[in-house]
Amino acid sequence: MGAGAATLSTMMGPGAPALTLEDGEVARASMQALVKGELNAYYPEVLISYATGRREGDAPGCGPGMLYCKKICELLEANNIDTFSGLHVPAGTDWKVFLLKLNSRFANCKVLIVVVSPALYESIPCLTEIFNALTSKKGVKIIPVLFENPLPRSDDQWTKVQAD
Repeated sequence: MGAGAATLSTMMGPGAPALTLEDGEVARASMQALVKGELNAYYPEVLISYATGRREGDAPGCGPGMLYCKKICELLEANNIDTFSGLHVPAGTDWKVFLLKLNSRFANCKVLIVVVSPALYESIPCLTEIFNALTSKKGVKIIPVLFENPLPRSDDQWTKVQAD
């Protein structure tokens, strides 16, 4: 599909082609290249939480959410604002490294941008990230950015969450 050259509307609009493994690899590689220095020492002020939102026909691990996230990162990085997301996490590294960048003694996160889509409400990792931002003692601000409608009704949100 060549996701790098297309706009979000052509990538995700009606009739958009499915995302391939190559599309996913290109997106991840471009985001991982933005990490300045060692991953374990990279603590940017802006983090982005997204749910992949795999559609029928998309390759495993690929979906519109990753492209929404990539676009936000690119826009911010073009304005010299460092970012971090799950796309920045290399293969073989636990995604929970994101939580360390968000809410640990070394964390420098000031803003969590949440990509809002129907897939968000199915993602326990996204809920965990939002919870960590809400409970951070560092006062992380949360900015939701709506990318898709319609969203699930409130009764249909976070249906995978179970009471302990």
